[in-house]
Amino acid sequence: MSTPHISILLYGSRGDIQPGICLALELRLRGHRVSVLVPPNLAGLARAVGLSDVSEIGLDSDTAWSSAEARSARGSRNPLSRIRFAVSTVLGGFDALDADLERLFLREGAPLAGTDLLVVAPLCQDRGTALTQRLGIPMTVLRFGPMSVNGCIGAVPGPTDSWSPEWKRRSWRVADRLTWTMTGWNENRFRRRVGLNPASRPLPRRLDDNGTRQIQAYDPAMVPGLADEWDERRPVVGFLDLPSTNRAGIAEAGADAPELASWLDAGDPPLFITFGSMPIIDPPALLARWRAAARVLGVRCLIAAGDARGVDPDDPDVFYAGGVDHASVLPRCVAAVHHGGAGTTAAGLRAGLPTLICAVTADQPFWGQRVRALGVGESVRLSTFTDDEALARLRHVLADETRSAAATFARRMIPPDKAAAAAADICESVLR
Repeated sequence: MSTPHISILLYGSRGDIQPGICLALELRLRGHRVSVLVPPNLAGLARAVGLSDVSEIGLDSDTAWSSAEARSARGSRNPLSRIRFAVSTVLGGFDALDADLERLFLREGAPLAGTDLLVVAPLCQDRGTALTQRLGIPMTVLRFGPMSVNGCIGAVPGPTDSWSPEWKRRSWRVADRLTWTMTGWNENRFRRRVGLNPASRPLPRRLDDNGTRQIQAYDPAMVPGLADEWDERRPVVGFLDLPSTNRAGIAEAGADAPELASWLDAGDPPLFITFGSMPIIDPPALLARWRAAARVLGVRCLIAAGDARGVDPDDPDVFYAGGVDHASVLPRCVAAVHHGGAGTTAAGLRAGLPTLICAVTADQPFWGQRVRALGVGESVRLSTFTDDEALARLRHVLADETRSAAATFARRMIPPDKAAAAAADICESVLR
């Protein structure tokens, strides 16, 4: 019997890519042939952690949103200019993605035409559905948040919190229909390109009808009761993270890096501040705001950001690092302030840190709502919060009660190696 060939299709920012890379590493350890498809700017990450069969797809997702043109559009006071730029960038990305998928899977001599199982991340599950239909192979979906019909949380967390379970489920059905109305044309454009008839119903309904396994790659403790409600089609396995042995190839500072280790040892545990790969309009002002709040509360700051402007190089209570190994550095910190990506949220909570999320877009407001609801942190909207709000929220995060709750929550979380093993088990069961 030939070695099963599993292709993992990932698209988006690093937070959308890294969980799939973690799964790829686990599947490869089990003897499977694994191909990973990622944006050009993240192919280096996939190769650095030890994956060799890596294909580049779509546009550079970092450059597309952080170029001079992108910064100009985000800073424009004209909402139409911002919308035009966003739409043109998204469409350009899908055009490039679609061409690459057709080349890799469907053309004569396509290198991935013999794939036995396709695993897809959320941003490309519609493309994955079409590809697997054309190829006649099964598909598994990776989900990084609870974005399916359920009675625990509504489609709009916050306003729907007091709704009954049935009305929460209805809110998801309405959201799915609205999403299909606005974006279904894009999926059908790809379906026509690969020779399939257009779809006429929301994708979540079709996934359910097809019995597609939808791996929930986040911790069940984040949404109590959710894992009990969903059956084996939506197993909640826990947050995925890279094994320490595979992190060695990534250019990130660990807690044992000489300069960082010396600074950490020289004082109290610091506040960890990062905004990942999110495009921020005014990084200096943002960093200065959090440094001012931390100074009032007598807390040092460890800042992991690509832009060091706004950081006083002579401030002994601030250490700037481009990128750090969360698993080794965060346990040396007292709390975390970040954008609320699923991966960064998981890393902070796993380290037992109370968390303050400055949500920008996508699933970040959801994770901010969850840390607040669980009593392990706070959240603000990055675009609207004030100096006074920053100080008040940070004071709450550093309170003994919040810190104790975060430490207790960390002990309940599923270890990342067990989460990866559970996800791989599901993929293997689909193959069988």
